[in-house]
Amino acid sequence: MQKTSSNIYINYETVKITQSRINKGLLSIPVSLIEHFPNEKRKIQVFFDEQKTPELKNFTPYTSSSRECRIGGMAKWYKENKVKAGQEIVVVTINKEEGVYRLMKESNFKNYIKKSFNQLVSTMENEEEGHIVENTLEEMAQITNQSKKEILTGQFLKLKNVAIEKRKYEKVNTTKRKERVPYLMRKILEAVYDGRCQLTSFTFLQQNGKAYFEVHHIDENRGHDWKNLLVVSPNIHAQFTYGECTNYFYDRKGWLRKVDLCGETYLVMQLLDRIKAKHFEKNTHE
Repeated sequence: MQKTSSNIYINYETVKITQSRINKGLLSIPVSLIEHFPNEKRKIQVFFDEQKTPELKNFTPYTSSSRECRIGGMAKWYKENKVKAGQEIVVVTINKEEGVYRLMKESNFKNYIKKSFNQLVSTMENEEEGHIVENTLEEMAQITNQSKKEILTGQFLKLKNVAIEKRKYEKVNTTKRKERVPYLMRKILEAVYDGRCQLTSFTFLQQNGKAYFEVHHIDENRGHDWKNLLVVSPNIHAQFTYGECTNYFYDRKGWLRKVDLCGETYLVMQLLDRIKAKHFEKNTHE
């Protein structure tokens, strides 16, 4: 098995295909992946590409007389996708016990992830498009079999250095109100920090079971720049808004690291230190 960095901010597994298996209409599962498959010969459910309904395929375990772990009945899909020797197939294990999997040609998988991320980014201009964010996240979770938190963490790493326009005002009756943080950004911040204040780690569960948090703009006019946003508790937010903040301490990359607030000094937790891009891996099996 070969580990390489994933440049689409998603962890995934691939199997490199050979011409002999294409000719036989089989997908051979390498030993390094057999732990994700059943131990007995049976029918398994396979979702191809973005299908909503699975197809039943014959599965043969490594312990069979063929001494090869493989999925049969792949010829039609290989032909439709113009699969060639040396290309890679993404294998997503949805449910090993029930024998449910998803197969996608790697190029199609990467295009899907990029398209979905672009769909999420398109909602940044409209805070009311929460339903688009939720629907896109739900579909991505089904396709990749990863949690929404994992997906949103990847989105944060992808977007953390993207410049955001100056914060806008919106008209409410005859007064001006600063626009709220876009829904997607709130979802990302919630996932990355688990709703905990970056200064005190405090949060509490609401009646709906979700952690309560507020988002503070360090510079109220700078806008929704990632380096300008803090996940805070209501108490800390009120101190930022109405109290005295005497000193801000930033690192070389512009992330707030320490702040003197109302007579107290707080270290600012920045989780991006722990979730570097190398966290995302592509495992290629041959």
